[in-house]
Amino acid sequence: MEGVEATLVEPVERRRLEAVTAGRYEIQAEIGRGGMSRVFRAWDPRGHRLVAIKLLAAGLSLSVEHRERFRREASITSRLAHPNILACYDFVRSGDVVFAVMPYVAGFSLAERLAGGVPLSPSAVTALLIPLADALACAHASGVIHRDVKPANILLRAADGRPFLTDFGIATLRTSEHSRGEVAKRFGTPEFMSPEQALGAWDADHRSDIYSLGLIAFLALAGRMPFPGGSPLAQVAQRTVLDAPPLRQVASAVPGRLAAVVDRCLARVPKRRWRSAAALRRALERAGRPRPGPFGPWWSILQPVG
Repeated sequence: MEGVEATLVEPVERRRLEAVTAGRYEIQAEIGRGGMSRVFRAWDPRGHRLVAIKLLAAGLSLSVEHRERFRREASITSRLAHPNILACYDFVRSGDVVFAVMPYVAGFSLAERLAGGVPLSPSAVTALLIPLADALACAHASGVIHRDVKPANILLRAADGRPFLTDFGIATLRTSEHSRGEVAKRFGTPEFMSPEQALGAWDADHRSDIYSLGLIAFLALAGRMPFPGGSPLAQVAQRTVLDAPPLRQVASAVPGRLAAVVDRCLARVPKRRWRSAAALRRALERAGRPRPGPFGPWWSILQPVG
């Protein structure tokens, strides 16, 4: 029955979107879906470009909280001008139809790339981390804390492996006046939370994002998380009371300088991490930027190790 319901829902959602975008965007196909939204590829005849339209699910579009979260994400990303952050071109609300328009990137998530548990090469991981650290530095400089940095929120362009940081849906602004309760209820993804975020710290700062990026680096280099086994919540519990094992203890082939950079990201106490994402980026560059291959430095991200 679930499969039948899904096939019935898709054309209904598409018709809702087409009714509002007629004359502005030409909807082509659904390309993704999540718990809150569906994503469609569309043609923008005015801009002469393909775009991705993220549509808030019908059942959630009547919720003030979910509409506001959607609007905030669009507002935040529209002002973060960075080549590795997926921007927002437009945000529209028309009745119960709420959607955001973004660049269309043909590719796949880093979560899909890492799903097999096969590590990436150190040069590929370095090529991935440098622009992501730079993207976080841009966000942090604007007072934005992402709070949900994880492989599923990193999109890799299929043509060259270029990474894009996406989904600022639970991001917070250091300059905003959110109450502690409002911040606390925007819960991230347990597997990639920093210890302080897992403990519900309402004032977790930019170093929380640095920890999450360190977890991604550990997973990409070792093919496993620092605290394997158990449920995601059990891993979170370990993270709040234990230091992560040194990366080279798990992946001895990782160069020492790169491993040291990742280990510092994963310091349990925030003040022992890199003081900023910009400092992290510089450390990664010192650890060794990969040599461009025949297809450029991004290409190796798409290739298996060995």
